[in-house]
Amino acid sequence: MALKKLGIILLTVLSFIFLCGCTNKNAIQLKEIMDEKEVQATSILIGEKGMESAKLNYLIQHDYDSALLIIDQQETAFNVILKDLKNANVDGIKKGKEIQQAEIDYYMALKNLYLFSKKEVEQQKKIEQEKNEQKFRIAIDERYKLALDKQRLYQVVYEADDKRNRIKKQFEVENSL
Repeated sequence: MALKKLGIILLTVLSFIFLCGCTNKNAIQLKEIMDEKEVQATSILIGEKGMESAKLNYLIQHDYDSALLIIDQQETAFNVILKDLKNANVDGIKKGKEIQQAEIDYYMALKNLYLFSKKEVEQQKKIEQEKNEQKFRIAIDERYKLALDKQRLYQVVYEADDKRNRIKKQFEVENSL
């Protein structure tokens, strides 16, 4: 009888250790995915040979069509990041769903901010091609309005990043990472 109780206790303890180990392993995998997406986004946005750098070089050369193509490539790259985050397994991970959503919200905000440049590039192209003085001034005013809209998008990114960082700390603490 005592041996049976000891066997049940041992099985319970081993099951608990196994479940904790799996959760921790899944949390580690999720953290690795998040870190990988951070590296990818950094490469896109601030990498020396990244897409943002290429886009800026085209803008300096007034090659707006090539800059717009780069923006389309950025959109595709952000869509891959978002898809990978959405498909990440968060089942049984403490704060897993919360960190997943915070990461998605952050990268969506970044995507919206950087894709907003499409409107700016199109507007700049329009300004440079406009021959009519009145339409030129209207186009300049529109460019100013775009700058105001862009500032709002930056604020969304700041807020999403702040939320993401707070949840990330909780996620790491609760999963002993």
